[in-house]
Amino acid sequence: MNIMERLKKAWWILPAVILGIIPLIFKEKSAYVSGILIFAGIYIILAVGLDLLMGYAGQISVGHASFFAIGAYSSAILTVKYGISPLLAMFFGMFLSGLIAWIIGRPVLALKEYYLAMATLAFNEIVITLIIEIEWLTGGASGLKNIPSFSLFGFTMKNNLHYYYFVWFVVFLVVAMTIAIVKSPMGRTLIAIHSDEVAARTFGINSTKYKTGIFVLVNVFASVAGSLYAHYMGFIAPDDFGVSTSVNMLVMLFLGGFGTIYGPAIGALFLKILPELTYFFQDYELLINGVILIIVLVFMPKGMYGIFVAMKRKIGFSRE
Repeated sequence: MNIMERLKKAWWILPAVILGIIPLIFKEKSAYVSGILIFAGIYIILAVGLDLLMGYAGQISVGHASFFAIGAYSSAILTVKYGISPLLAMFFGMFLSGLIAWIIGRPVLALKEYYLAMATLAFNEIVITLIIEIEWLTGGASGLKNIPSFSLFGFTMKNNLHYYYFVWFVVFLVVAMTIAIVKSPMGRTLIAIHSDEVAARTFGINSTKYKTGIFVLVNVFASVAGSLYAHYMGFIAPDDFGVSTSVNMLVMLFLGGFGTIYGPAIGALFLKILPELTYFFQDYELLINGVILIIVLVFMPKGMYGIFVAMKRKIGFSRE
């Protein structure tokens, strides 16, 4: 049992080793493969954060891309127009996203179900409209270009491989943080609020405080993802952060496995790799994602991670 417990605690070692050697395996296509996995890593940060909000706290969001945009544009504007270092720009984006999430969190999270979904959807549209209208600052509909590469303590990550390892370091950090939260008293409190908020309040839980706190945290994660995205792309436009992006995050959530943390990570990885395997159908990406979501909801309600867990249990049962 001690060995098994140690292996469970060191869950990150195997995927870390695999991700570490993948660029070395694909030597000739290293830049191409690492590029795909950089996008996958960025979306894993978004999906894992959204799962913490929806899967554990039970708060619906159809506008998660709004804070993705805030992080991206904060980093882009501060580095391009004011010459601030990317690291400081990222921290400013995190602070701004957290502040906005805290301001809107209480009134928005007081809403329930469809009303909450519509409110977050509306906020996403407001952010995109502001980005387009404030053209002198954001570049408007044409986008913002010449965003510098990310630099850390004087080291500029111009090499695709360097950025790949940096992004995946952040991914592991975010996943580890979310797992720690889920296993903590705060995680159990969020589950209690999700199960029955009225009952949770009866036992003295300040549900507004916890819902707002987790709303702030996951949107700070989204801001980090936005900063990473902006500095990797070197160019951002409003279309990158529209409602379709928020919907794609929901597809990742349900495809991988709602309320599992690992599931959304699997879902994000799958949906970012899928377009490369179905290159000729890229014009129908939204349609394909919609079909996948319907299939998952009907035939795989627990997602891809649920199938993995079920197989694991069957194997364990057969050994007994």
